[in-house]
Amino acid sequence: MAEKGRRPADSRPSDSLVWPALKVGALSGTCGVLVGGTAGLIKSTTPALFAAASGIQWFGLGTTYWGTRSFILQAWDTGSLTPNDRRSASTIAGGVAGSGIALLTRGPRNVIPGCIMFSLFGYGGQTLYNHLDAQHSVQVATPEADQSNWLKRVAGSKWSPMTVLTDEDYENMLKEKILKLDVEIAMVDDRIADLRVKEASQLAQPAQPPQIKDE
Repeated sequence: MAEKGRRPADSRPSDSLVWPALKVGALSGTCGVLVGGTAGLIKSTTPALFAAASGIQWFGLGTTYWGTRSFILQAWDTGSLTPNDRRSASTIAGGVAGSGIALLTRGPRNVIPGCIMFSLFGYGGQTLYNHLDAQHSVQVATPEADQSNWLKRVAGSKWSPMTVLTDEDYENMLKEKILKLDVEIAMVDDRIADLRVKEASQLAQPAQPPQIKDE
């Protein structure tokens, strides 16, 4: 049993902050390598150097951003984090990551621009995520009847290639198809009857003896 006031071993801050941050940093660094290598090829310079520099920068950005954001959310977490809390944490983390990487790679003059730019990135990205997450939650909580009504409105639009059929419309469509099939069957029966009449008339005609030509 864990002692009072101590965290269990599986919930230590180092475990919940470091490894996720390193994973995000590795993913960001991979994207940076690809972007840097492509930029180096386009500029006809040393693509390997561009890829390495870009990968290191984006690894630092991703790791610092996610670690700072996770630390802030963990410090603010009282059991009820709101979307605004997450937006604020992402904005602050973006500013910290942007200013730190700008200071290390481009000098003190770029600290403020880097802070502002990546703060906006963090704010915009979290705002977009909150919006998409809210839409998904509404769709999950919406009853099936409301979702079907929404689908009917979409299908009823003049731009939609699909049409929603009611039970009555579907029944009428089936009746029309059955009626067409009955007409085609009747036409085939008539043709069969005509062929039988012709065959009977040919069989009823007496056989004519062969004609002998006079020499």
